Amino acid sequence: MKMKSLFFVLFAVFMSLPEVVEARNSDSIPARPGRGWAVGLSAGYAYNMLSMPDAYDYDRHYMAGDGFSVSVPVRYGFNDWFALSAELSAVSKNYYSYRMIPQTAYPQEWVDNYYLSVPVYARFSFGGERLRGFVNAGVYAGAWLYSHREGYSLGVADNTLYPYDEAVPFDKRRDNRFEAGLLAGAGLEYKVSRHVGVFAEARYLYGLTDMQKQYIGQIPRYNNTWIVQAGAVFLF
Repeated sequence: MKMKSLFFVLFAVFMSLPEVVEARNSDSIPARPGRGWAVGLSAGYAYNMLSMPDAYDYDRHYMAGDGFSVSVPVRYGFNDWFALSAELSAVSKNYYSYRMIPQTAYPQEWVDNYYLSVPVYARFSFGGERLRGFVNAGVYAGAWLYSHREGYSLGVADNTLYPYDEAVPFDKRRDNRFEAGLLAGAGLEYKVSRHVGVFAEARYLYGLTDMQKQYIGQIPRYNNTWIVQAGAVFLF
């Protein structure tokens, strides 16, 4: 819930920028073709769902987790409707799990996974001079940098839950730290001035790489992530 509140605060700040800047720039914005470079900064809320077959672990249930996203997008516009973009993006792809054991306490676990990735995508825009809609489609690739877990485990000899809070060491025999997938998004961008714009976007990341390497007893796990973000972009 804290991440959701942070996103709404950021969104309110970014959406208030047009009024602030326009007050200082009373001149109307001249028509400007979409050609040229743009660099920006965005932040938002990430909602990650862990996809895996239930048959491998029938008594454990996995739930989506809250996280965050921070990105530095760079794009080049070829005309007023088409551009190519790339980003340096940090995303936390978290999840929650609990184990349903009849007549016993329920062990629970919260897992935070942090990724650094580079999305590359095509951007198609439409609309007027100031307010334009856009859709994005492309791919991303990156690395799984860090993992942390906390929760409660069930004692071997009793029915007591014992807490733990720890970093998870990577095992090169098991963990696949490379991640890649597909990207799709849609949003709105508002041109505040000739060189400044603000935007909001909803984006979906569909993971194509398993978090686990191929080994005996492997349980396939894929990240599928919704991101709602807002940001500012500087046009050159």
